[in-house]
Amino acid sequence: MSVGRQVPPPVQHPVHTLRDSDVRDYPKNPVEFIFQAIVGDPDRKWGPLYRHIRAARKAGRWREWSLRDLVNEEPLTEPDGRGARSDGAYNLARELNDDVRPAQLDFSTLLDQAYHSQDYDDEFFQRHYENLYVAVVIFVSKWFDCNVSLGNLAERDEIWTMHMTDQFIEYARIVAHDDSLNGRWPVILNDPAQRKWLIVGIIGQIMEKKIFNELLFGADKEIEDELTRLDTKWMGKEGYGRKAARAITARYGVEGRLIPRDFWICVDDLTAKTVKILLPLYNVFKEAFPNHAKREGYRLDAFQQQLHAIISYAGLIQVCMAISPSIFHFLSATPGARMDYEVEEQADSALYRQSKDFWEQRDAEWNANVNAILSGNPVTISTMEKIDVPNSATERRQMEYHRIRGARVKFAVFPKVTRYRPINRGIGQRPAKVNDDGQVFTQQEGVEGQSIVDISKCKVVYYQGIIYPKENAVEDGHESLQEHMNSIVTQSNGLTGLFARIFGFLFSKARRVFWHVFVIGLFAWSLYSLYAGWPFILWLLVSYPIFLIWISFCIYVIASTSFKRNENFAAWAYILVPLAVIYVLGTVQTLSGQPMAPRNETFTWIYVYVLDICLGTIVG
Repeated sequence: MSVGRQVPPPVQHPVHTLRDSDVRDYPKNPVEFIFQAIVGDPDRKWGPLYRHIRAARKAGRWREWSLRDLVNEEPLTEPDGRGARSDGAYNLARELNDDVRPAQLDFSTLLDQAYHSQDYDDEFFQRHYENLYVAVVIFVSKWFDCNVSLGNLAERDEIWTMHMTDQFIEYARIVAHDDSLNGRWPVILNDPAQRKWLIVGIIGQIMEKKIFNELLFGADKEIEDELTRLDTKWMGKEGYGRKAARAITARYGVEGRLIPRDFWICVDDLTAKTVKILLPLYNVFKEAFPNHAKREGYRLDAFQQQLHAIISYAGLIQVCMAISPSIFHFLSATPGARMDYEVEEQADSALYRQSKDFWEQRDAEWNANVNAILSGNPVTISTMEKIDVPNSATERRQMEYHRIRGARVKFAVFPKVTRYRPINRGIGQRPAKVNDDGQVFTQQEGVEGQSIVDISKCKVVYYQGIIYPKENAVEDGHESLQEHMNSIVTQSNGLTGLFARIFGFLFSKARRVFWHVFVIGLFAWSLYSLYAGWPFILWLLVSYPIFLIWISFCIYVIASTSFKRNENFAAWAYILVPLAVIYVLGTVQTLSGQPMAPRNETFTWIYVYVLDICLGTIVG
């Protein structure tokens, strides 16, 4: 990865349009037809591309990759010492020849240093964060853009019925917004440029949530727990002091190296999870390439290697931020929000121009039709849009006001990073002086403040959306991704698939009913237990009030200490176990019908003494 790179301009190759006629249509034989009726068509899960997958399967070249393919290729040895020579020097060629796992970047060469500096300047973070963004764009352009359009497939509007992971759908919902009437949600996957920015945005969100939100990416459990404890303990304190304390701990976590001990374990884990999210779409694009030669270079191990390098690079940047006393704030744009040039910059202006031209043409058609209707002439321009005819010039101006369009966020491509750094810390005051009016005042030797630097702005892609929608009105034609997927007619795919859908529906309803009944039943049982066990509760309160107050105080101290240590399970155990013991004792006493035992002062105080010793041991 070179430094100071810019996103390369898109190469103007002619877009390859995929068509159903590109492949031979294979009719199903009687056995396949019966199998499909019972079990379902296995190719249908690929949505509009099912014909291409079926043709590839018949040609003997189709293989659906999975994470199991990568796992089976990996050796069972530990990762320590990969690619190392006897003298300890790193050897990339040896690692590639002897180990099929992704090669690990040599960060000492990348940064030209073997350990971290005291801090890094703004230019360092700006350069490397921009390099990271460029690397992601190049990666996605290679594996998912492919300059291939799916817009001419017969079932192109059902592209979102294609097999995709739940995480992919959720991330798509977070980073994308449809352009109503201008392709809606299907065009986002069918168009190569929009598909590219969708997946760049998904990878950006994964890195923000799983890497940059960490206190120290790749830290071992001891350092991670200590960082979490510090962050929780000083939650209400001043931010720069908290970050400085965490930075010192983070430096202990790297121990004179560039990365923490579990760095590569975390990189491998996150790479595998990201591959799993993208794998269904990656699988299907083997058959979207325009020729067989490109298909040969479409390899899962190469895909994993490039993604592994990108995630490790992002992890290194996060480690550099973690050991810095500066505060770094990440902010992602909100899909559908109005443009904000203060924090955003366009990743692809061509898509915005296309959307703007589309809606300007629509507005021109609307004005022409309204003028024709008001003048009594027939409407000559066909349009899918419902035409509301204004009854007056004032009403028309109101309609035009609510039709004003401007730039809104279609894709939240990459998050914004802002660096906050304290300045002039620790400088005191000059001696007091008296002004001409006899008032005593003090002068600051230096002003306490902070430096705020934008490491990068939000990378976004805009669409032409309504700026002033009507009150409580949703933008015309807009639908969420979930609404779009619910509106698509999905096939039951055989009797098995039909039964599975029916069972899933009934199970979902039954689960909701169960939890409603469970909560109501638990509340009713609690009231009954209180009523039936009231003599025991009253006897306990009258006979042992001091004991109950003391044990409650002890439990509070122990549980609160555990909560501060982030040991939530132990804290709840301290609270619930004594309550469960009292409940069991009360149940036994109530069911036995025996009279309450007389108060035993000796036993009570021995128990309090023992509990006091245990409390001192645990807390002290």
